[in-house]
Amino acid sequence: MWLRSLSGQLMLVTALTLAIAQMFYLALLVNGQRHERISTIASGAATQVSDIADRIAEGEPVPIWMMPRAGAAERREPPPFRRGRGGGGRRIIVADAPQFQPDMADWPDMAARVRALLENGSAVREVRAAHVDVPPRVADPGRNRRAAQRGDAGGEAVAVAARIADGRWITVRARVPNAGSRIGMLLIGQSLLLFGLMLGPLLFVAWRVSRPLARLESAASEAKLGQSEPPLPESGPQDVRNLTAAFNAMRGRIWAMLQDKDRMLGAIGHDLRTPLTSLRVRVEQVSDAALRDKMAATIEDMAAMIDDILSLARAGQPREQAAPTDLAAMLAELVDDYQQMGRAVTLAAQGCVATRSVRASGLRRAMRNLIDNAVNYGGSAIVGLSELPDGSIVLRVEDDGPGIAEDRINEMLEPFARAEGSRNRNTGGSGLGLALANAFAVAEGGSLDINNRVPKGLVARITLPPQT
Repeated sequence: MWLRSLSGQLMLVTALTLAIAQMFYLALLVNGQRHERISTIASGAATQVSDIADRIAEGEPVPIWMMPRAGAAERREPPPFRRGRGGGGRRIIVADAPQFQPDMADWPDMAARVRALLENGSAVREVRAAHVDVPPRVADPGRNRRAAQRGDAGGEAVAVAARIADGRWITVRARVPNAGSRIGMLLIGQSLLLFGLMLGPLLFVAWRVSRPLARLESAASEAKLGQSEPPLPESGPQDVRNLTAAFNAMRGRIWAMLQDKDRMLGAIGHDLRTPLTSLRVRVEQVSDAALRDKMAATIEDMAAMIDDILSLARAGQPREQAAPTDLAAMLAELVDDYQQMGRAVTLAAQGCVATRSVRASGLRRAMRNLIDNAVNYGGSAIVGLSELPDGSIVLRVEDDGPGIAEDRINEMLEPFARAEGSRNRNTGGSGLGLALANAFAVAEGGSLDINNRVPKGLVARITLPPQT
């Protein structure tokens, strides 16, 4: 989930870009180190060969320590031919053939570089080169402490042989330490430094952008219809500030529109109730009893529909304050009322005893609508209460009726949608019962779900969120 956020994606893209750049840099660095390594070895070997060749050409005898000795270990180089110490020390041998180790492989590039360096001023007829990798060697604990700690990182054994005018070969041998570990440590340190310099400020900028966006998203998703909320603080970059200001202005306009709608519906309800009351008085003057009863029933239907419409319009703007309510006792009271009216409504065994801070009258109205639908369409209703593992409370109403087609379940939550096709209020109602129940559930921060039962029937559940 973190990688799907703005901050996560910015960090990921930056990290990948830095990683790719470091890979290119590593390739260039390794290639440069290789060329520098070859150039250094070639230059040193050419200098050694040129120095020895010139001395021999001037008639100086070849020192004994340069002579090859079969079956005896070669002695270390005395001055002036000693060049460096340890792994960098060079050995020079003058013999009738190149003095290469048996496992060495030819190195044409090195031979070409040395030949190019020896072309001017040296009597060299031919140049050959060879090399072999040398594995790391564990330090001898018997040596001094510094040498034991340093150990041997391995490297490469290199030999360059040049044939001089008298037909002999001057072989210069050297062991070049491996610099790969130093390059790796350098690259790791540089990468950490770059990541810190880049990702640190980027994380701060992403945090400045994402925090007000998260606050904006939370305010938009948790907004309750009909409830005024204070404006969000404007923070972050100017673009985010402009977005927050636009959101505050939009929310203010929506609140003003809802207030206007509420006042308008209240005025319409008041204006309609006055003529309906007048009609009730005049209906009593009709002499035909059957006609009078039909007219009175029509007036009552109109009044009930107006009440339902006004209730639906004001469901998101409850006037009642939330108060702690024993939900189990509320359901038991509802079921008792229906049973006293002779309706087939039963109370299932309670799965919990829950007290929630709710608007009891609105929630009771929602449950009445669900029970009425269950009794009207299924003939009976079973009312129950349970608690989910996350602390949510579920109020359910079950029936054994025909159910609702799966493709019409969501449609039934819309105002004036009816499962029964006729427009008769006595058989199909006004189509506002489920819409009202859904509106009251949403006003409590919950939801209404309707599902078909197997093999038949319907279950309606009002889920209230965990109490915080």
